[in-house]
Amino acid sequence: LEDELRFVTITSKAQVKPLADKPDNAQETANKALFVLVERATGDKCVRCWHYRDEVGTDDTHSELCGRCITNVDGKGETRQYA
Repeated sequence: LEDELRFVTITSKAQVKPLADKPDNAQETANKALFVLVERATGDKCVRCWHYRDEVGTDDTHSELCGRCITNVDGKGETRQYA
């Protein structure tokens, strides 16, 4: 699902990493091959989608929007593959 995993999990960012890269503070799940680590997102909250993104505030025309929302408001719109 790549970057679209965040839409499925209803969060600002979600990543899947190999088990070999598991941080020590990741929590084990019922599936012994799956661990979860939850951290606060960085960046500011986009007023349109409510995702916390580092690029919010970097565009003078749309200072409260993330890049994805700027594309949807003033551009061609986003193309999603999965979610």
